[in-house]
Amino acid sequence: MSRPGQGVMLPGSGLGFPPQNVARVVVWEWLNEHSRWRPYTATVCHHIENVLKEDARGSVVLGQVDAQLVPYIIDLQSMHQFRQDTGTMRPVRRNFYDPSSAPGKGIVWEWENDGGAWTAYDMDICITIQNAYEKQHPWLDLSSLGFCYLIYFNSMSQMNRQTRR
Repeated sequence: MSRPGQGVMLPGSGLGFPPQNVARVVVWEWLNEHSRWRPYTATVCHHIENVLKEDARGSVVLGQVDAQLVPYIIDLQSMHQFRQDTGTMRPVRRNFYDPSSAPGKGIVWEWENDGGAWTAYDMDICITIQNAYEKQHPWLDLSSLGFCYLIYFNSMSQMNRQTRR
């Protein structure tokens, strides 16, 4: 499902900046255990950007803006997220998106997990879903992106092609 929000987003490694005179939206993302880049929420992205403006080599305490992220700190110099209770470190990146893209419009597509919580799709999948939705396709097959799901826009649901769930 898509829920519009205010995005802050960007591509590339490090703290890269978009070309001058080109409008871009910044999104911060972290690399999960499946080598997929997961976006932080718009609120977290804004917080990271605000800290970055103050000290590009500092650290960002994510729990200051999202209670679910209390154990996480981002080290801006190394571009890694550190989980204090487990010691797990994951790369982070600052990605730039065109304002006309799904992330540029603040659109993030999410799916409801078995626990009833909403989970954002990766940004590249969000863009693919939004493009199909805007073209008024009745459904979208994600198998070409490595996922065995069909998304049905009329019912705003997804189905696992293998389990039919």
